[in-house]
Amino acid sequence: MAYRIAYRMLADSASAEDAVQETFLRMFRSFDRYDATRPLQPWVARITVNVCVRRLRATSARTRFPEDATESLLSEAPLTPNPERQVASRELLRSLELGLLGLSPQDRALLTLRFREGLCDAELSEVLQMPVNTVKTRIHRARAKLARYLSLSTRGSSHED
Repeated sequence: MAYRIAYRMLADSASAEDAVQETFLRMFRSFDRYDATRPLQPWVARITVNVCVRRLRATSARTRFPEDATESLLSEAPLTPNPERQVASRELLRSLELGLLGLSPQDRALLTLRFREGLCDAELSEVLQMPVNTVKTRIHRARAKLARYLSLSTRGSSHED
């Protein structure tokens, strides 16, 4: 889970591996403060997101989209027997990933944790340390920004959704 979050936020496998290593080091150092009565997943996610956000702020990585990220993401896409649909699906996936990279690190984290990791509003609230209503509003706005980006990037293309 930590790697998936880091990879989606940083869009680079080597950076994601470094972030996960830093995440586990931070977990180890602060394990005495972990409340064992609470679920582990949100705690790990929060540390991972914080590490990634710090890394994104320290570098201008949010504008980069390495080719290895594209290949890995495309390998996750389901294959269809129709080659034209395969191309269209790959183009849409690439546009989606580029759109995610255009979002703020926090919005990228929100969408990744919600739709890739399946965290609910309450878990997102805990991970990102913001009120549940703020989580809902930010997700709505981030999805709208992503939809606008996808609309602009697919305008004029020949495939239909």
